[in-house]
Amino acid sequence: MKKKDIHIDWEIISKSFRGDLSSDERVKLEEWLQVSGRHREFYERAKRGGETDPWEGVGRAVLNSKKEEMMRKAREIKNVRVRRIQLRYLWYAAAAVLPLAIAVSMWMNTSQEMSGSVVAERVQPGSGRVVLELNDGRTYFLDTTRVVETGIEGSLAKAERKSLVYEKRETEELIYNKVTVPRAGEYALTLSDGTRVWLNSDTEIRYPVAFSGKQRIVFLTGEAYFEVTKDSTRPFRVVVNDMEVKVYGTSFNVNTHYRGTVQTALVEGKVGIRVKSTGEEFLLKPNQVAKFDVQGKDVEVSDVDTYYYTAWRVGEFVFQNETIEEIMDRLCLWYDTEVFYANDDVKGKRFTGVIARFTDVADVLHLIGETATVRFNLKGNTITVSDSR
Repeated sequence: MKKKDIHIDWEIISKSFRGDLSSDERVKLEEWLQVSGRHREFYERAKRGGETDPWEGVGRAVLNSKKEEMMRKAREIKNVRVRRIQLRYLWYAAAAVLPLAIAVSMWMNTSQEMSGSVVAERVQPGSGRVVLELNDGRTYFLDTTRVVETGIEGSLAKAERKSLVYEKRETEELIYNKVTVPRAGEYALTLSDGTRVWLNSDTEIRYPVAFSGKQRIVFLTGEAYFEVTKDSTRPFRVVVNDMEVKVYGTSFNVNTHYRGTVQTALVEGKVGIRVKSTGEEFLLKPNQVAKFDVQGKDVEVSDVDTYYYTAWRVGEFVFQNETIEEIMDRLCLWYDTEVFYANDDVKGKRFTGVIARFTDVADVLHLIGETATVRFNLKGNTITVSDSR
């Protein structure tokens, strides 16, 4: 075998760090390491976990705990899905290849002689300009403002780093503000009752500057993760089209970006999914997801690992046996790109893996293409997907 033909699966690298290699896999790893000093350098740096943290401001102990959790999730995906997925796996466990920014760049350098799965320019993950719109139509760009008016006399909100914090107060009149997060952006809010909301790309939320009356109601389009402050006297409601989430003090994720469905994943506490047109309500337990069919008005509840629905909040893409079309829907929102497919068959190919969000899209596409037997061509902000074989 020529050296340029020697290729290593990420699963083997990941398993080597866990001590789970078979004798054949150990031989393959040794052959790959002997091909090039770059291979060995890449392996050693990946084993150490790199030299920078992908989660800025997160302590080393927390990061190590996160690595262990991600590895556990990857193993669980493998154990449950191995018979259903017919493609090769990319087990991109954090302990094997963090930080991605270093590991991927090294991998790209050591893989230049291999057949390419992506032809790409560089597109970095963005931080699009988040807009605050007051009730009277005035607007602020939150990346350039430190203190903003709210529309209530004498009331101000602090625009901290990627977060807008409202002061605790009550009011007799409901005055609404609206925050719009563009594609390639993310942001966070602390509402006047202390509820915290994390907003993903291409998301809009409308909410009162201060709550009044017997209910707390916000309106959402897009994806958001909520940690709701408990108040037994005033339920918290998230209104999405013809559906609303009734909250009893809890943590959950709501996403309207899935085609034709609204998905609500409950992490802890209790929520009710109410279909406004029929009045039906479905109660969720922790580690369950409710899928609301926008057309049929039906709700399907199932048990899940909510990590797959909330990992975006801690800077991760988690793909669990997802089609290329589903994956590209998510990537295009985060990188603000458009996608075209050479044929319909390529849309249905599947991929499983965990990848850091704060990484150049070319590197993400390279990793997916190596495993899912597809080829990506990135020019400007347009991605073309075709078969690699």
